[in-house]
Amino acid sequence: MPQYNNIIRPGVRSSTSINPRALVEDISERIRKLRPEATPIITLGQYLKRGPKPVNHKIQTIQYDIFDHYDYVNRVVLGKDFQTQIGQGAARFAKLFLTQPSRPSTRDTMPYFPQDKFFIAATGQTVEVVMTPTSSMTRSVNNESRYELPTEFTGATPSTSEPGSIIVRTVDQVPFAAFTTSDVIYMGRTIYESQRIEAESLQRDYYYDCNYVEHKEAVLHMTEDQRYWVKTKGTAPDWTFQQEQMIDEFKMSVEHTLLWGERAFDGTIPGRPKRHMNGLYHAVHTNVAVYNPDSVDDFESLINNFCYDMAFRYNPNGKKKIALCGGRVLMRFNEAFKHYRRLDGAAPSDKKVGLDMDTFVMPGGFELKLIRSELLRQGTALENWMFVIDPAEMEQRIVKDFTTRMYQGNDERDVKLVVEWQGSIAWHLEQTHAILRT
Repeated sequence: MPQYNNIIRPGVRSSTSINPRALVEDISERIRKLRPEATPIITLGQYLKRGPKPVNHKIQTIQYDIFDHYDYVNRVVLGKDFQTQIGQGAARFAKLFLTQPSRPSTRDTMPYFPQDKFFIAATGQTVEVVMTPTSSMTRSVNNESRYELPTEFTGATPSTSEPGSIIVRTVDQVPFAAFTTSDVIYMGRTIYESQRIEAESLQRDYYYDCNYVEHKEAVLHMTEDQRYWVKTKGTAPDWTFQQEQMIDEFKMSVEHTLLWGERAFDGTIPGRPKRHMNGLYHAVHTNVAVYNPDSVDDFESLINNFCYDMAFRYNPNGKKKIALCGGRVLMRFNEAFKHYRRLDGAAPSDKKVGLDMDTFVMPGGFELKLIRSELLRQGTALENWMFVIDPAEMEQRIVKDFTTRMYQGNDERDVKLVVEWQGSIAWHLEQTHAILRT
């Protein structure tokens, strides 16, 4: 016997008494997505040079630092203080301790030899090397006699100086002019008339660095019914929406890896190593400046000094570079020039006010293009950071460039999608980049 349940009841029909299942749902087909980034994503990858596909899991770079004729003296011992031991002419001698800033790994091994000359910037004097930690200057044609000085002055033997130092004598027969610290400029070796060929050779070596090829993945997993049968609301099917968002999130993960990744090797699973690549932050060592944004009153001077001392310290590829800026850095940079807003005193014709300066030019033709990057998140301390990059020295080496493929087991009905990125960056000359950070 059939059963009926016809609901018939007295009363006024209203929006509160109708069965809600009978209502036509008013749903906007446009899906509004809230991104944490304040502006559209400006990616790091678009500024990188693209190199060939890697042939190994370790990318090696080869660099060579050209011999630097500038050195620095941070300590001086005067020969005149040893007048009794040295005797006549003691005032012409001095022992200089050199920091060799361009050769920190071989600091105590002198690339200088007796008869080499230096110009001392602090005093304007020219001096000649008399003694090094390994030898002293000849005083005869057949090298039967060499300079010897008291060990109280040399700090080593009578014919050698202590490590990290050289003993010099003024070229002109005048006393050595005292100073505390100074740059000194190397001028090479000067020989006596018809002197034998006795200059010593220097060894020059490349040095190597590397970066690992990192492999990353993300997946989308959905049941077969949900993928092919169930209908969902929205302009795009659920599979399409999920796929797009998964890939967008994955791309941002790679972008942050290009910036913040740290080189490491994980051999926990035998035969299945995990490799981590160096990003820009960990690749730059030479030119890193730290500042307190709350204590800076003259932001223009801060940027000017940072560019002069670091951002454009080394420029093998020309005088133009790119700066990826946090939003606060870019805003403060523009505020530093706010007095240029109304130079002519007239109101803007298009009724717009404000300032949007995006290029900083220094004397000598050096130019820095400022670009806001949401990799340096607004509202965090990173909004005060700036990365200066020389794109020619950042080479992407890609194996898999956001490659997608379907996968599933033989007995599975679920639908699975994986997206992969595998690659690295070859940092050729980290000295050409710079970081301004808090």
